[in-house]
Amino acid sequence: MTAVKPPTGLWSLPRPAIAYILVFELLTAVALAAALLADRQAAAADWRRCGALVLAGAAHLWLSRRTEEARRDNRGGPHVDTSVVWILPAMVLLPAWMAVLSMLLLRVQLYPVARRPLYRFTFGTAGILLPALASLAVVRVSGLDVLHRFSLGEFLVLLTAAAVYFALNAAAIAGVIALSTPHPTRTQVTGTRRDNAMAALTVSLGVLVALAVAHAWVAPLLVVPLLCALDWGALQMENLRGDSRTDDKTDLLNSRGWHEQVDRELVRARRRGTPVAVAVLDLDHFKQVNDTWGHPAGDAVLRAVGAVLHETTRQGDIVGRFGGEEFVLLLPDTDAAQAAHVAERVRRGVAAMHVPAKDKRGNPVTITARTTSIGVAAAPAPTTTLEALLRQADAAVYEAKSTGRNRIRVAP
Repeated sequence: MTAVKPPTGLWSLPRPAIAYILVFELLTAVALAAALLADRQAAAADWRRCGALVLAGAAHLWLSRRTEEARRDNRGGPHVDTSVVWILPAMVLLPAWMAVLSMLLLRVQLYPVARRPLYRFTFGTAGILLPALASLAVVRVSGLDVLHRFSLGEFLVLLTAAAVYFALNAAAIAGVIALSTPHPTRTQVTGTRRDNAMAALTVSLGVLVALAVAHAWVAPLLVVPLLCALDWGALQMENLRGDSRTDDKTDLLNSRGWHEQVDRELVRARRRGTPVAVAVLDLDHFKQVNDTWGHPAGDAVLRAVGAVLHETTRQGDIVGRFGGEEFVLLLPDTDAAQAAHVAERVRRGVAAMHVPAKDKRGNPVTITARTTSIGVAAAPAPTTTLEALLRQADAAVYEAKSTGRNRIRVAP
């Protein structure tokens, strides 16, 4: 019998989510056509402003590309894109076709950094473009002209255009999350306070850039260092949050971080109907290491085990330390036989360790001949829970220890 490969990409999503994405992108195309047909021609000054915005946006993306990659790698969910700082001023100041062109030039440069599936990047572009066109409509209907006059009325119109962009962009993201995530939480749909504050800040900066460009077309270049600093600050905040999810001895995920990532992976596995496996590792006689050589030596062994887990597990496996000498792995798209193969690779890696350390008196020692007992449990994701898999894997670990240690047991 030939195995049927589960659908991937856009078609792996629930049907309501697929319909939502396609309808949203169709509405964006209709709005784009209407804006391009109805808007004004470009003047010479528009070319200067467009060039300044595109140049500043390109400089921002190039200078902050490493920071942006790190921010995106740290987050598995929605990402606050600071490039809107250059998009909103284009909608306020430029003809529609020129504004859209400048936005697409920025998005093309962002694609290699984003490293997201094409359908997600395309929907993300539509999720920015449609709100941006809505803000353009606010500007055109109101007759806003910040190039020649500016008063409280014009300021309120700018704030309204920014608010329309913020609301529609948030609604676009919330809709696809609500339709593609089983049992979504309010925070998943609406975003965290920090996410919304960051999005509001970037939109506010977009308003300031629009005002600056209206009176000095080179002003965007002065905003680039500020925006790079904002990206860097956001990364530091996310790293601090990451520190709360990481075990300081092994650099693996701690229990909190492991559960957060596993919850997201289980949602994907249930949607695809694929199997998942859990492997629980318990180091054999680890207390003897601390009693014989001291706790610093025990920490060295834990770090070495963390390194072994990094080397012997696969990309996509989620590895954590639950405390003490217990480690846990979630193995996506993995049945019991495949999980046992991964566990055997880990067991051999631990047995082959040569750990340089110091004893209680500070003398150098090399710790070898360490072993681990591993329990494995696997099941189709739609028919099981994480709690059930952990319980079965724990029971399998107990059986491995009670039958001689340094072995693997697979739960029935």
